[in-house]
Amino acid sequence: MIGPFSVEEVGSKAWMRQHNLVEQLNIQAHQNALTRHDEYVVEALLNEDKIPTLIHHLLATEAWREKIFPLMHKEIQGSAAIKVYVALYHEATICNLLEVLLFHSNACESGGDAMCELAEYCYRKLLRLSTKAIVPPKPEGKLDLKQVSAMESESEADALSKQVEDISFSTAMSCITLMRFLTEHVHMLPVSVPRQLLDNLDVLMVLVPLMEASPWQRRSSSGIEKYVENKWMKIERKDRFRLSKIEAQVWLSIYNLLMDKGCRTLYDFTNYRKEVLMRLKRYMNDLLKDQLPILKDLQRLLEELSLMKMPAPAKPLHLVVPVSLIRESIYMSASTKKDRTEDEWSQIAKSQLAGPFSANHKDRAEEMRALAETYGGGVMEALIEDPKCARCGKPATNRCSRCQHEWYCSRKCQLKSWKKHKTACGLLASAISNKKQQEKEMKKRNENMKREASKGCDGRGGTVRVEAAAGGADGGVPTSTQPKVVEIVPEAAVETDVDGKQRQQQQQQQEEEQQQQGKAAPKPEVESTKETTAAAEQQSIEKREEEEGGDDDILVLDEACSEQNKHVEDAAAAGAGEELLDLEEIE
Repeated sequence: MIGPFSVEEVGSKAWMRQHNLVEQLNIQAHQNALTRHDEYVVEALLNEDKIPTLIHHLLATEAWREKIFPLMHKEIQGSAAIKVYVALYHEATICNLLEVLLFHSNACESGGDAMCELAEYCYRKLLRLSTKAIVPPKPEGKLDLKQVSAMESESEADALSKQVEDISFSTAMSCITLMRFLTEHVHMLPVSVPRQLLDNLDVLMVLVPLMEASPWQRRSSSGIEKYVENKWMKIERKDRFRLSKIEAQVWLSIYNLLMDKGCRTLYDFTNYRKEVLMRLKRYMNDLLKDQLPILKDLQRLLEELSLMKMPAPAKPLHLVVPVSLIRESIYMSASTKKDRTEDEWSQIAKSQLAGPFSANHKDRAEEMRALAETYGGGVMEALIEDPKCARCGKPATNRCSRCQHEWYCSRKCQLKSWKKHKTACGLLASAISNKKQQEKEMKKRNENMKREASKGCDGRGGTVRVEAAAGGADGGVPTSTQPKVVEIVPEAAVETDVDGKQRQQQQQQQEEEQQQQGKAAPKPEVESTKETTAAAEQQSIEKREEEEGGDDDILVLDEACSEQNKHVEDAAAAGAGEELLDLEEIE
């Protein structure tokens, strides 16, 4: 099951198992939410109290990206770049899973004090978005010769740096949704969380500049694009003022913090805060209020604030001071119990370069096989968007026949991209071939087990006995050409034979006991001898009757078996003819 990990464990075998498990849970949770099925993944994570553990994963991956990745990304070579990307993408996976979980109010309640650290993480992301430290990726357009040559000469370090920027932007967009859920379920959170949001972090002073920056919108050569459903979509001119989901999440976060009575009593309105909030009035128009009618109350509040005179700020009395225990434990050294120094971070980076992130790691093929199983399901294909060319970004219709993962728009792009794709293609192809070989062996083993099981049963609950043909004069190889006689004995007859053997054993035991007691009790010995003689005579009579009727029974069974075999052979011949006919028609 999912458990916390340290920064040193990132990339290890145990960490990869946890990543694959979290990725599968994330895919299944989104599939259940989209199809409106029973969300058993959410219930399982809540019952096991895994919300704080997921937040620990999020903060540990953030620490690894900020402290260790800059020290090692220039030395990444070969197939290790795939694993580094997986470690970076783990942060986005956790954010996506938390989006599904925190939609439910009981999930926010289950997080406990760890929700305070999640609020701080979201605040850091939104602050970087509002100050444009995190910017949207540049739109993809037609590539000229210089850009193509630059892409061909691009190193692994440069490619990883671009991937870090894309992942940072996607996680920041997810944090907007997480902030909306935190403000919406604020009454279900511990007392320290509202104080953290309104006083220590002052999230409202970040949401207003974020609304002005509009990082969910960009301009390309084809027009205006908006970030919708984790991808950029072209917006028609008539839909330019239509709210996107991300933009609506920001408005709802502001509304929840200002209109909730509990939050409003905690928030200390000052002249500076009033001036920042007044900047929202220029966005209040009829088109916006038609799309979000609840903003009419927010507009009324802003009008009231504009007429009020703010009192002098009072010194706040902090009764509850939140402490970032998870983040401190991640950044703390196990030996000194203090924050890690730069030398300690560099030592961790060197050990990981020599270990799990080395170019020729011994477990690389097994890790690629596990990743192929995680992302190769039909559920994943239903969630991802239409494929694009791995080289030029155009819509792709062709896929690499070796690894079945990389898409291209033409043979020309595939040949130009082969130098970079060659290493990853070999690893994925070997992983897929090993998986298919294991499936074939398992299928063959199951067929053999079924065949062996069918040998001992004729389909009517009986046991099949095969009598050997008569041997030669010397007792060696049989000289008779007659077929072997197959006798089908019902289960009842088998049970009767077993009961007869048990009776004979009991009689022998009784005889031995009577012989031991013969001297002390001579009269019972005579009686027992008479009973034994009568039983022996009865057995001889039954045996003689069985021998007289046995040949007829075997003959009848032999004829029945021959007729049955004849029907089976005729059916097999007919089936073979039909199959051959089908093949001829296909040809």
